[in-house]
Amino acid sequence: MIHPASRLEVVIHSRADNRSAIKSASYTARSSYRDERLGQRFHACKIGGLLSHEIINWSGKAEALWNAAERAETRRNSRVIRELRPSLPAELPLAEQVRLVRGFSLWLRDEYGVAVQADIHAPRFLDRCEERLHNVGKLGMDQPEYMAALFDPTRTNRNFHAHILMTTRAVSPETGVFGAKTRVLDDKKTGPEEILRIRQKWEKRTNTALKRIGSPVRIDLRSYEEMAKAGDAPEGLIPQDHLGPRRAERSRRLEEEGGDTSKAGQLRTEIRGHNNELWHTWLQLRALQREKYRLDKSARITAERETERREKADAEKRRLKDARTAAEAEAAVESSSQFDSVRSPSVWELAISSVQDSLTETPCEEPGEFSSEVDLETYDPPPGRSQPEPILKPQIVRVRGPRSR
Repeated sequence: MIHPASRLEVVIHSRADNRSAIKSASYTARSSYRDERLGQRFHACKIGGLLSHEIINWSGKAEALWNAAERAETRRNSRVIRELRPSLPAELPLAEQVRLVRGFSLWLRDEYGVAVQADIHAPRFLDRCEERLHNVGKLGMDQPEYMAALFDPTRTNRNFHAHILMTTRAVSPETGVFGAKTRVLDDKKTGPEEILRIRQKWEKRTNTALKRIGSPVRIDLRSYEEMAKAGDAPEGLIPQDHLGPRRAERSRRLEEEGGDTSKAGQLRTEIRGHNNELWHTWLQLRALQREKYRLDKSARITAERETERREKADAEKRRLKDARTAAEAEAAVESSSQFDSVRSPSVWELAISSVQDSLTETPCEEPGEFSSEVDLETYDPPPGRSQPEPILKPQIVRVRGPRSR
């Protein structure tokens, strides 16, 4: 089955879509930034759920970074931000999630020379009241209790995720000057290849982090079609549309109230059932194939070993048969695994062997038969046959001696 965190979405922020880099950065950083180009301040500092915030390849604050990125673009349809939205496996502790996102952001800097803002967001609470308090930062929990609640599957959806904002231009780490555009990511030919390489790098780093903590789960960012071609998934799987936080919350609320009877909800249920049935059948078939392969391999190894044993025995017999002298026969016997000797034992050897066999004969009594202790005062011998009367019986004769005078 596919891990729920097997997702990395790529979003381009363009002025043509009335997008502001400052607004996007302030939302992901849960901060208040002022857009100098528009002369407008965007407030997001009262929204909760920020677990980590880092700026890479820029010495100042995030507000200054994205205002500089806006000033570097002059066209009305310029692309200012390239955003990556990867899901984070809930099996990873927060420290490992931060390590994973930081390492990946450093790799982006080294590969493309861009500046990066990396933010990790907490999952949503299932209880709507708790989620409202969480959004405004008023849950009233201490840090250990808050972290325990985030990783509790009965309280949150455990959808840990990151927002990685990249500049669309290379940035000099010494001067902070914006350089050339990262055309390799925008080109129609090289762009898809680079995005695929980015996704593969994220998948590799995430699975390495999971392996490092001893988790058996792995993510897979390939499409169903690619996985089926590689033999890692059944054919015919139907991908589901990403719902987003609002649609997911609505669907979850309808499920709690008796079921999502909307057309989209029913379609998602049908697709989910279809995919689950395909996965179940495919996994069973794979298990049978593995068992068949194991049995076939075992039988093949047994047959090969038996053939090898017979060939070796035949070769030893031929060598012994072809021996012309006693020395050759003795050498053949010594190197053989099935012969002990070629000469008949002498009379003395037979006598010695007979004596040694008699010394190693098993005793007539059972082990421990006469080893138990006996209390002679209370011992009652077993009844046996009557003993014959003795032939001579002792008699006592009194003799009177001479009298003394």
